Amino acid sequence: MTEPLGEGAPAPDGRRGRLIGVSFVIGTFVLCLIRLAGFVQTNAVNVLCEDEWDFLQPLFDGRGPWSCFFWQHGPHRQGLGGLVDWCIFNATAWDVRAEAWAAVVVLSLATIAAIALAARLRGYLSWSDAAYPLLLLGPIHWETMIFTPNLAHSIFPLLFTFLLAYAWGPTSPVIRVIGVGLFGTLTLFTGYGSCGAPVTIGLALVLFLRPANGERPVDRRQITLILVMLGLAVVAFAHGYHWDRGTPWQFPVPNWWDYPRFCALMFTSLIGWRAISGPSTIVGFILFGLVVTAFFAAAITIWRRNADPRARAVWILTGTSLLYAALTAFGRLQVTLQAAFMWRYVTLLMPAVCGLALAAEGWIISRGNRCRLGFAVGWLLLAGVVWSDFKPEDNAAIMAKGKNLWVATYLRTRDLNAANQAARFSIYSLDPASPVIAGRLRWLDQRHLSFFRVPPDKK
Repeated sequence: MTEPLGEGAPAPDGRRGRLIGVSFVIGTFVLCLIRLAGFVQTNAVNVLCEDEWDFLQPLFDGRGPWSCFFWQHGPHRQGLGGLVDWCIFNATAWDVRAEAWAAVVVLSLATIAAIALAARLRGYLSWSDAAYPLLLLGPIHWETMIFTPNLAHSIFPLLFTFLLAYAWGPTSPVIRVIGVGLFGTLTLFTGYGSCGAPVTIGLALVLFLRPANGERPVDRRQITLILVMLGLAVVAFAHGYHWDRGTPWQFPVPNWWDYPRFCALMFTSLIGWRAISGPSTIVGFILFGLVVTAFFAAAITIWRRNADPRARAVWILTGTSLLYAALTAFGRLQVTLQAAFMWRYVTLLMPAVCGLALAAEGWIISRGNRCRLGFAVGWLLLAGVVWSDFKPEDNAAIMAKGKNLWVATYLRTRDLNAANQAARFSIYSLDPASPVIAGRLRWLDQRHLSFFRVPPDKK
């Protein structure tokens, strides 16, 4: 029998039971990966679209990789996403599809990190861990993979959130200090992962003020080192930073009571229910309320000096998503309540659902594993609902058709307006006839980059 590393939960009896569990998780992961790879292969188109024309400006200007790392797009910096963009665009002659494939790699790593975290806390791999690839490794990320590929926005932050939760878990002091310092810095600089930085700094402060019972002084020194590293990261982040809301902003809005409703509908959107109605709002509030409850339960546990690894992981996962949901509501509610259904928002809600699952499992373990089977089935069903949503494929297919027609028309005419009219699609909706975009298209054309690249057999 495997000795648990986390909380003393019994491992499944017999080698056969463990083998079945491992096989089920691996099989589910492979199935989800095949679907996602096929999705990218079918729908990724080699043309820049929407915000890419803006956040890739350092590349158009010929700047180096660190300019891309520190580049600010709206309220956030590009961070590791910008650095990876500099590498893959220079290596592939600006093939936009490469970023979609990079997203598959990052999502796979995030899924592995989530599974590793759950198994580490429990002490062994369970067949219920197949829920993680169902939840995380699907086409639901289509907007930041296919429509406007952007690793920095939320895909890299998703990975860093799980790595932060793992670093705060039952690891060695060296791994904890280096892991939290490194991933905390990367998440601060990379897209809306910046929401995770205050959460992990808050956890470090609480652990410093309220160290766990029986904790040795060296553990407080670990927290001090982490706080110093994250403090230096905040100073570096603030250097040259300017507040840019990205969209017109008003706070509070006249219908201020819709702020919590907006957050609830974001969770409704995650499970594929994109309608404003009484039932959808109730379901959203149930999910939202459960996540809030899990966060405060973890916070109370930590404050009472019982900061076990599971509570720390739940704090990081649920806290990051809740802060992201709150800031999104504050920034987007004045546009429209329907903005809660934007697809690119769902990626950073996923840590909250995973944190809720870890909290529920811990509660069951503490009560003698009663209802363990019910939890596992329910967890798999919830993840399966997210994975079985085929709307992303439909949306991506429509988008790919429009992009392909636009590219074919532009290659024939070299006319931005003609391509927009023929495809009934614009690659930059803020200003479809933008002379800046027209100039950048000529820049790409002159250098044979992106969809202007000359095939090797025609050189």
